Amino acid sequence: MNNLNQCVTRTTRQGQYYVSLCNSEDMCNNVCRTESQQILPTLPPVNPPVPLGSVTCYDCVSTDGTDCQTNTCEGAYCLYERRLTNNQMYLRKSCLVEPVIQLDDETLVTNVDICEVRNTAISRYFVKICNDANLCNNYCNPGQSPPLPQRQPLVRCYDCESSNSDCFTGSCEGLFCIYEKQFRIGTSKTYFRKSCSALSYAQYPDGSYTGAANVCNIKVINDVEYNVKVCNTGNLCNSQCTQDSSAVTCTECSATNADDCSGGTCQGRFCVFERSKSQLDQTKTTVKKYCSTTSILTFPDNTAYVNLNHCQYKMLGSVQTALKACNSTFCNTACSDVPLPTPAPQKSAGCISVTLIFSYFIFWILS
Repeated sequence: MNNLNQCVTRTTRQGQYYVSLCNSEDMCNNVCRTESQQILPTLPPVNPPVPLGSVTCYDCVSTDGTDCQTNTCEGAYCLYERRLTNNQMYLRKSCLVEPVIQLDDETLVTNVDICEVRNTAISRYFVKICNDANLCNNYCNPGQSPPLPQRQPLVRCYDCESSNSDCFTGSCEGLFCIYEKQFRIGTSKTYFRKSCSALSYAQYPDGSYTGAANVCNIKVINDVEYNVKVCNTGNLCNSQCTQDSSAVTCTECSATNADDCSGGTCQGRFCVFERSKSQLDQTKTTVKKYCSTTSILTFPDNTAYVNLNHCQYKMLGSVQTALKACNSTFCNTACSDVPLPTPAPQKSAGCISVTLIFSYFIFWILS
């Protein structure tokens, strides 16, 4: 069919068609008449609909029974929908263009600014469509006037990850920002990750959790040092993780032929205790206490210290090394001496004392 600016009929096995293809004037496809064409009156232009005012709404989904407040959107209406089906809860908060949603039995909900309870054959719904206030789809309490949502303001965060260099690209919005830095002690490789979260804490690989928000938390797990901060003090607060503002005071001293020492003080991110002690000649003992910017320590054989805030021991030949890194005031107190039997003197250059071998075996079991 290629007739222009006229109404034509076409009959096929399926039926009769009336078709008009035109460009003679605005709204020329108003009618299709096969009789002699009459000049149609020019119709007034159709004014575009006046857009409704927009509101800011929560935009998130939860399938584990918890509330959500992670993201936001802009729409003519906000929607709160909580559905319970077979003891499984589904929660959705979103934006709507029109004030209507369909339930699983095809019934419609169109009431505005009212929290309703709707029951279908298989589900129970709590539904609210609203546009009376920003974030009005925070929650739905049947029979109660919805109060304005009480929540922490969203913060903008860096959203990126990289290896061996810090990253500052990408952004997201959440209730909290997360900074994470991983430093692998054995290889010195570094990994950075920054993101958003709805939670005020983060979880380490060993299942433990970070402490208070807005504080840089440091933990060593196996051979990896984790620097983690969960914050909401302001936009892009997850740019870095430092403890400079919360430096600890440590003992600073050194001594020989002694298990401990005392003296001055210093301030740093960590306090460190180091002691080297010969089991053959205990007068050959050196001890040192000092401040450090890192908890990364190594034994004389270059193996890593991985027991933050606790003493860790290493036996190399006849020399015992004790290390401790910690991050509380004056925490670098002396490590207790691991009791080892004094080895018997060797009787000849070509023989090794059985007592010495037994001593090393007992220490290996204890450590």
